[in-house]
Amino acid sequence: MGLAKAFGALTLLFALSACGRDAALDRLPGGRQAAAVQAISGDLVLLAGEERVRLAGIEAPAADQPYGAQSQAALHGLIADRKVELLFGGARQDPFGRTAAQLRRTDDRLWIEGAMLRSGAARVRTFPDNRALAELMLTEEARARIAGKGLWALPAYRVLLPGEVPPDADGFHIVEGRVLRVNRAAGRTYLDFARDWRGAFSADIAPAAMREFALAQIDPLTLEGKLVRIRGSVRPTGNGPRMRLDHPEQVERLNEPKSKTPGG
Repeated sequence: MGLAKAFGALTLLFALSACGRDAALDRLPGGRQAAAVQAISGDLVLLAGEERVRLAGIEAPAADQPYGAQSQAALHGLIADRKVELLFGGARQDPFGRTAAQLRRTDDRLWIEGAMLRSGAARVRTFPDNRALAELMLTEEARARIAGKGLWALPAYRVLLPGEVPPDADGFHIVEGRVLRVNRAAGRTYLDFARDWRGAFSADIAPAAMREFALAQIDPLTLEGKLVRIRGSVRPTGNGPRMRLDHPEQVERLNEPKSKTPGG
């Protein structure tokens, strides 16, 4: 394929991807417009009238964390003194009473969450009551992560292997590894990443979340032996650090690495 044709194909691919994002956003209810004043942090926007909007589906570093100032600056550059459209894919308020919404600029229809993820200024973090567009957001995040953009260039935000999760881990983490055992006990489903689970990192799924996993066609029992990337809040327990999985968008099933052929 010649350079002109290759460039044309790439341009078409980006155009189709953008159309897909717009169509997905258009399906969300809302459409309310407001003037954005400033970015309070990398995931919190102040609108005219003192309304605070928590950007749905993403997590940005706090001001005192690595890349916190850069993340805030990135969001401010995207929204300051611009009119934005609020779109809702779940709960319209977060636990702190702030508006929770996907934001899109009204003049050029730029999706703010997508732009933050593409630049590596935030990570995907969904919740059981607010997880619309998760697949699109994970794709945007993956591109930035693979390219080492923004916060992904810092050791503080790298994806951890199960054995690298510290015993006193407390907070949001992304962990990638092979599920060695799926175990059910006391109504909960546990994903173990070590032969001896005692003291090692694991994840657990509450009974209330199993229906959502079933609707997403994810049977946790089939994850045994599989490579996965999981994300969520990790807390220390008496049996090692544990991640709570309460909705299926927290789990990405990964492709197995291709084995080399003899002599390859």
